[in-house]
Amino acid sequence: MLSPDPFARLRLTGGRFDGDGMPVETLVELTAYRDLVVGVAKELFRTRHPHRQRVPRGFEDRLHLRLRTVEDGSAVPVLERALPEGTLLAPDDEFTQARDLIEEAVAAVDDEAPLPDAFPTDALVLFNRFGQTLRADEAIELRRGRATSGPRYTPEVRKALVLKQKQTYQQEVHDFGWVLDVDSVGMRCLIRLRMGPGTPIPAPLDEVTFAPVKEALEPNGAGPPVRISGIGVFDAERGLIRLDSIHDATILDDPEDLAALDHRLDELASLEPGWLDGEGIPPDAVVIARARRILADLMSFEVPRPRVFPTPEGGVQAEWTVGDHEISVTFEPDGKLYAVSVNVASGQTQEPQLTADDAEQIAHLLRLS
Repeated sequence: MLSPDPFARLRLTGGRFDGDGMPVETLVELTAYRDLVVGVAKELFRTRHPHRQRVPRGFEDRLHLRLRTVEDGSAVPVLERALPEGTLLAPDDEFTQARDLIEEAVAAVDDEAPLPDAFPTDALVLFNRFGQTLRADEAIELRRGRATSGPRYTPEVRKALVLKQKQTYQQEVHDFGWVLDVDSVGMRCLIRLRMGPGTPIPAPLDEVTFAPVKEALEPNGAGPPVRISGIGVFDAERGLIRLDSIHDATILDDPEDLAALDHRLDELASLEPGWLDGEGIPPDAVVIARARRILADLMSFEVPRPRVFPTPEGGVQAEWTVGDHEISVTFEPDGKLYAVSVNVASGQTQEPQLTADDAEQIAHLLRLS
């Protein structure tokens, strides 16, 4: 049977979660959350029973979570706890205490306050897996039971929690890169990423990624750019230092388009204040980086290449002509995307809602026009 009260309700907000439903690739966060709760609970048990080297057999099996509902209001997966037959109330055990301590730790870091005294510091590393798929403008609001609000778990909070115990943390990486070396015996390669540290970084290969990476290999990394998706390891001071895994490696068909995009965005990055007849705010580095990443991601789709301009307010605007439609997408300084589609034949104007940092939605808009 299920507990009458939810164990947790994780409200996912921003970016991809501002649309309808929950992207399937983010379902892994529910498993990572459950693993985090179990890991913290184990550390609590060890702290309270210092004479025991291991937790009791079957300890982890006492936490059974079920996903039966995703509530409205961004995406709110509701995790319910299965209880043994005949149990009416969920126990106040290490798992519920771990859930509450995780919330308190997240709230403390978000407020730049010390961690709760009861939080086991050996468990900080467990935050490494939870939140790996979150993008810069996304967050998970942790709500215990039927609470209507809770602390916000952002990529910045996650990074701060992990770095309290170690010097590195893991995060998803989506970028284009050039292959400098392939070790077919050790199944590893060296890649220089477009938005990476500038120096080659090592990455593992498997049976799926070996062929496209090997095909892109040319002397001095002069081969075609490869779209890389995987898990990166970041050092607190040096940034990205390696890839722990590559999920996808796809050769870009038109590398000249990527070079032209980077050149144009470099021009926008060099603008001075007052660039527009004495007025005009130049786009800052964050806006340029977002436009560089998302517009490059668009090259993985069969859509026209954009014209790119600065806006007087400090944004970056991409424009397309598709049939009778003039379409623009503006990367606003506040992190939002603003889209306009004008049918030049009828004069009809639409302002479709776009989720930030999602190239697929922009591609869908262009295909519908």
